[in-house]
Amino acid sequence: MVSWCLIVVLLIGVAALPGQGMAAQMDLASILEDTAASGRFDVYHWWTAGGEKEAIDFAIAEFQKRYPDLKVVSNAIPGGAGGAMVMKVKVLALTGNSPETFQAHPGLELQPYLDAGMLYDLTGLWEYANIEERLLSGIAELCQVDGHYYIVPIGVHKTNMIYYNKRLFDQYGITAPSEPVTWDEFWSLCEELKQKLPAGKYPLDLGDRKGWPATHVFETLMIGTDPQIYEDFINGKATEEQVKEVLDRFKRFMSYVAPDHSARLWYEGAGRVVAGDYAMMLQGSWIQAFFTSQGWTYGEDFGAFAAPGTSEYFGFCIDAFVVPQGSRNVPNGLRWAYMVSDPQTQIAFSRAKESVSPYIDTPEEIYDELTRRFRDELIDSQTMVYPSFTHGTSLPWEAITDLHSRISDFATSSNPDTERYARLITQALREAGVRGEWDIVK
Repeated sequence: MVSWCLIVVLLIGVAALPGQGMAAQMDLASILEDTAASGRFDVYHWWTAGGEKEAIDFAIAEFQKRYPDLKVVSNAIPGGAGGAMVMKVKVLALTGNSPETFQAHPGLELQPYLDAGMLYDLTGLWEYANIEERLLSGIAELCQVDGHYYIVPIGVHKTNMIYYNKRLFDQYGITAPSEPVTWDEFWSLCEELKQKLPAGKYPLDLGDRKGWPATHVFETLMIGTDPQIYEDFINGKATEEQVKEVLDRFKRFMSYVAPDHSARLWYEGAGRVVAGDYAMMLQGSWIQAFFTSQGWTYGEDFGAFAAPGTSEYFGFCIDAFVVPQGSRNVPNGLRWAYMVSDPQTQIAFSRAKESVSPYIDTPEEIYDELTRRFRDELIDSQTMVYPSFTHGTSLPWEAITDLHSRISDFATSSNPDTERYARLITQALREAGVRGEWDIVK
């Protein structure tokens, strides 16, 4: 594993690449209004699964309606949760080919890029497109660093959901629980599935070949165990006893998971749910677009419920784009960042991705039933929103990279010692110097 310190050092060189001084003097209005701009434009993202690919294609189509002479090249960097993108950006930057724009998450994920002086300050673009006033509550704060904006959000997903094969449930006479779901109800459901499903079929799957889905489950079980543990964890204050409590629950969760779970990517696991091999997956709402791409319909083919203990919470995952200063063509990056927030782009993208638009001027009628429910929850003042650490917002990269490794090791162990792993995880947070100031417990 390449150390994050090395990555930061290498990226510092990127800040001095040609284009930084010029970028600071750009006439933003002239750039964005130049619809005759031509040439090649590269967009880097991590959307490769069914539904996701269609969504980014729709966003690119809207971009090209405004800038028809720009040839857009969609560069998909598989990996999910942003991990693979970090390494790809580093390599491109070192070879003098810094991307004109790339996908990222708001929050602590951006800090190494900011420390390196790599990101273009998009505050002027936010003002030009009136982004701050158009955003749903709470999003602008996560995108702001020291009074400046360096990232433009494109979509929001809810992370703490369990999706299930409704036809499989009906076939074996299993009733899905009604929300709010308690832990006892969830364990009873898993046990019933285990008893009724034939050999080779399992109650749960992870699809954690890339590691992050296991951390995603760990994160969700943590908020469902005790929100105070979650707050302490992202603030670097969690004790070994607190983390062990979550890991004990995670260990039980894993006893219902298909044993070869780490052989699959998340969407391959989701495909096996569609096939009826696995009954459920704990995933973010991005899984819905995959189900749709497989011909599934919510309420007929699949159902969903908030993970046990999390019915009042909304796990916040915000997809967004940044504009590096040292790319071949910063103006193209600015054009993309502007179009990300465009109302027509939002309609096309949100409908295909089945994500909640971050913008209040996106019409509600574009949403399917389940996504509209999530939007209603997000704008409800009684919903308690928490920032995902798996997806880059609330833990620094040095900590989350180490955490992915330790959780992956835990999830693939046949009988993990929860006390030992609790010690290793809390030690890793201390070594990474995690000192957050998050306040999520009301």
